[in-house]
Amino acid sequence: MDRRWSIAAALALAAPMLGGCGDDGSCIPMNPSFDNGSCGDHINFTGEFVDWDNDAVNCGIANALFQVQGDGAMDLTSPNGRFEGICLPDQPVTLLDVTPSTGNSTCSGSPYPASPYPLPGIAVAHRDVIRAGAFYSFRTFTAARRDSVFAAAGFSFAPALAQVLVHVHGTPRPVSLAAAHAPPQAVAMGATTWAPGDTGHDVYFPNVDPGAGSTTLSVPGCAIGTGTIPLASGKFTYVTVFAQ
Repeated sequence: MDRRWSIAAALALAAPMLGGCGDDGSCIPMNPSFDNGSCGDHINFTGEFVDWDNDAVNCGIANALFQVQGDGAMDLTSPNGRFEGICLPDQPVTLLDVTPSTGNSTCSGSPYPASPYPLPGIAVAHRDVIRAGAFYSFRTFTAARRDSVFAAAGFSFAPALAQVLVHVHGTPRPVSLAAAHAPPQAVAMGATTWAPGDTGHDVYFPNVDPGAGSTTLSVPGCAIGTGTIPLASGKFTYVTVFAQ
């Protein structure tokens, strides 16, 4: 069996049991103004794919391919990094392959040498997060920026390990992974730079042990989009959670 399908199937089965409510029982309802676009009985998936330092340089990643695994639905990002109109199956979780363009970053004002975005990724699209109105935002680093990220953190990039980027829509709270990983980095609300920590609007887990191909993502309190996420050697896993 294709491994990615076994992971997708496990996610679909597990999703109803994943974090949608906090200990206080409060849940995030579907956004009544959710716009399904022209997707009919499918789920309209939109968001952005931006540079690692987007808070400082405001730079989208153009011509990256987002494609639903096994389905064929796809979109190329626009110059500002936006993708839109990808019609997902109406199921709890859908995985998409993310393939950056082979061209160099076009970020102006960046202090880092122009270079391409080397790492492919897997985007986790959670139906309840989309319907709740959360904004999906993913980011990645260029080859040159990757080297500086790891140098500043005091350890080396490990090509055989996975990388996990969690975008937190709503109230930032600590994010954790069950799998072993290097110390997390985060961009705090109102900040423009990365710093050590597990709380912010974006949280990065470097060098995650891919193990059997998945791990558990946790956020305390009421948050949807948590639970089992896929891991793959040499790839980013992109997740958005809605924390209330």
